Amino acid sequence: MIEQRKYNKKERDNFNRTGLSHLWWELFDSRDSVGSAFRFMEREPVLILDDILKEHQYYIPIIELGYTSKPYSDLLGLPTQSPYRVGKGVRLRVTNASKRMFLVENLIIRGVKRIAVSDKYVEFDTDNYLRNPKLYIR
Repeated sequence: MIEQRKYNKKERDNFNRTGLSHLWWELFDSRDSVGSAFRFMEREPVLILDDILKEHQYYIPIIELGYTSKPYSDLLGLPTQSPYRVGKGVRLRVTNASKRMFLVENLIIRGVKRIAVSDKYVEFDTDNYLRNPKLYIR
């Protein structure tokens, strides 16, 4: 079983808010690796989400997945070409329909072309090399 990540204040201060105004890098970490999002996550999806929150003074949604390390990805059963493995995907837990719609609208405005929506989450990635642009409704 993957152990929950643990932080100390010095680690947080080193990487937590660099380049962000509303989010923290630790929110996107792989559960088994402290600081992994800051080191390995692509900046684009995080900056897009941070920009949405900054522009609209929106609440910070629960981030279910960001960057995932190989062991954690294997544990979750993610495919080898998953955008989470390379730090280009983000899954947000959003159970309110109007908030989901708000996020989808703002992601499209900012040029995101791969979005998945279900009754519990909004998922997007900026990995435009593997697949064609799509909107998934699950």
